[in-house]
Amino acid sequence: MFHVRLYLTALIVCILPSVALADGVSLTLPAAITEALRTQPQVFQSAHTAAAGRDLSQAAHAVLLPQVSLAAGSIWSDSPNGQPLFIAGNAPREVIGQIHVSVPIYAPQLHALAKAAKDQSVINRSQETVTLLRVAAQVVNAYYQLNLLQTQTTIWRSTLNVAQKLYLDTHKAYKAGAVSQLDLTQSAILRNKARAGLEQTAAETRAATRLLNLQLGRAADGKIILSNRPEFASLLPSPSHLDTQAKQRQPLVQVADRQIALARAQIQVQRGATLPTINASAAYGVDTATAPRTGDLGWQGALTLSMPIFGFGAHQDRIAAAQEQLAALRSARQALILQIDSQIAHDYGAAQAAEKTLNNARTTAHEAFSVYTMTRKGYFAGAFNALNLAQAEGSWVRARLRLASAQIAVQMTRAQLELDMGRYPTEKKETSHT
Repeated sequence: MFHVRLYLTALIVCILPSVALADGVSLTLPAAITEALRTQPQVFQSAHTAAAGRDLSQAAHAVLLPQVSLAAGSIWSDSPNGQPLFIAGNAPREVIGQIHVSVPIYAPQLHALAKAAKDQSVINRSQETVTLLRVAAQVVNAYYQLNLLQTQTTIWRSTLNVAQKLYLDTHKAYKAGAVSQLDLTQSAILRNKARAGLEQTAAETRAATRLLNLQLGRAADGKIILSNRPEFASLLPSPSHLDTQAKQRQPLVQVADRQIALARAQIQVQRGATLPTINASAAYGVDTATAPRTGDLGWQGALTLSMPIFGFGAHQDRIAAAQEQLAALRSARQALILQIDSQIAHDYGAAQAAEKTLNNARTTAHEAFSVYTMTRKGYFAGAFNALNLAQAEGSWVRARLRLASAQIAVQMTRAQLELDMGRYPTEKKETSHT
């Protein structure tokens, strides 16, 4: 399970927008994911692992084809009184020079090994997709964290500008004797709070920018301008649709399915070890105990049968162990499906709650702004003091910050649901929810 509980998808990187963005250009979430998938070392690592699996699968299937080899050599044996010292020795000297061709006629274990290698190759490819979406999940987190902090920085900068103007106006009124020292001090406190909030958020924004730059393979101190286009604002699909999509497209489920297929192949490998094998071979050349002469070249052919008879139950134990492994993988797949369904149920509820929170935050922000506007007018009209204005401004700033957090929460929960279903997050045109 990944951070922010984002699952992975069966899509491949090539279907994402192939747009390389330079520093300072507005960056969308899909473009950020694409850029990260092109630069992350773990993506290259998984790609090499998948390529190695393909090579091993091809090698396992090549063993089933005819094999051609060369045998050449000259062998001398110690032969006192004309008799070789080794039983295998043919003569004091033996000359071999042959081209060998061997073909497996019946080799069930080799076929099972080839099937197992193919399944392992498919697992490696699915795990490559898992890695791609793990990177995507990291980018989603970094992207929305920076998005939130940039929005908060904008809010605090706007608040500071307003507070600075308020302080200057109050200072002029104080000099003219229209307001008290308390009002001037309170306006200075408002300005200092806004400046402190801006400084803190700006520092967090710089850290979040460095993190996203690292995810994208850019220079850590590069500037990033995020897109302000709304994302994931369409209606929520039904939970049953989410469950179906996840079972069909989740690469974690695909990995589990291929692991089960590999376990079946491993059972056949162990069973193949108990079956006979038949091989045919042919050779052309010379194999003589005397110096080769013209006309010694010739053909040799052989058909061999090999079959295990008794092994003290070793083969049966290996077959039983492979069957238990298959049963364990089936149970693990069921547990994975349950975990995914549970996660979708949780994420679906979080997405619904985020939408309700966003609607409430919008209403609260609108009301807080109205109160602040009226209080500010009353302050300059002499109906309210600076403390009243500070309270109204504080409520308005908090409402704006909550609204920004609620907007990001909606986008993040939608992104999580997208990845739960096995899809990369994509931008969607905003539609009404009311």
